[in-house]
Amino acid sequence: MPSVEVGTIGGGTILEAQSAMLEMLGVRGSHPTSPGENARKLARIMAAAVLAGELSLCSALAAGHLVKAHMAHNRSAVPTRAATPVSAAVEPFIRAQNGTALPASQDDQRRKMSGPRSTQAQHLWDLRERGVRG
Repeated sequence: MPSVEVGTIGGGTILEAQSAMLEMLGVRGSHPTSPGENARKLARIMAAAVLAGELSLCSALAAGHLVKAHMAHNRSAVPTRAATPVSAAVEPFIRAQNGTALPASQDDQRRKMSGPRSTQAQHLWDLRERGVRG
C-alpha cells in the first residue's frame, strides 16, 4: 500500500479516543529521533490489518463459510428488481410491457415514495398511465 496517507500528529489525533488508540499502538505524536517514523509504522500496521482481513475473507470464501453464514443469517433471498436503484425508474415501463399494474392504493403509494424522476422515467410513467405498450 504505497500511498496510504496517515498521520500521528495534528488533525483528529488530538481527540481522546484517537489519541488513546495511537498510544496503544505506540505511534502517538512524532518520533523522538526520526521524523515520520511513527506515521510509517502506523501505515504498516494498517496495511497488515487490511491484508489479514483480505486473507480471512479469501479463506472463508474458499471453505464455503461465507455462503453458509449468509444463508444461516437469512441473507439468502434472491435480489429483486425492487431492491435495485434503477428499478424505480424502469418499473413502470416493465409493468406497461407486461400489462400488469399495481392496485390503485399501492400505485399511489409507490408514486409518493419514488420521489422525483428523470425525464425519461417520467415519460415511461406517462406512457404506462395511458396504457401504451411497447
